[in-house]
Amino acid sequence: MVQSKSWRDIMLIFYVIPFFLISGTSIFLFFMSVSPKIKAKNLSLIMICLAINLLTIPISCLVGSFVSYTNEASTEFTYNNPLYFWKGFFFIQIIPLFVLFVALIWWFIRKDKEKIDI
Repeated sequence: MVQSKSWRDIMLIFYVIPFFLISGTSIFLFFMSVSPKIKAKNLSLIMICLAINLLTIPISCLVGSFVSYTNEASTEFTYNNPLYFWKGFFFIQIIPLFVLFVALIWWFIRKDKEKIDI
């Protein structure tokens, strides 16, 4: 029984706490995107894209951990290359990263020209 408690502690440290930290940070970025300092520097779109990117990280990790390229039963343990995890991770994460990249390029081009409203 003591061993199961230690596994719960490990799960709490490595899975639950980072999930709440990532979620809290993304919610904080959503609320900070409407602050006057951020709007004065035209960074609202960047902050929203960062928050969306942070919100998709737990989902991307979940999909990346589910990726398995074997024809065996799902109950059998098979060793997968870590590259399979990254393929599943970036399969979900590629759209928010692309939107963030486009927003950064747009911000660099339009930074001094005019105010960007969202």
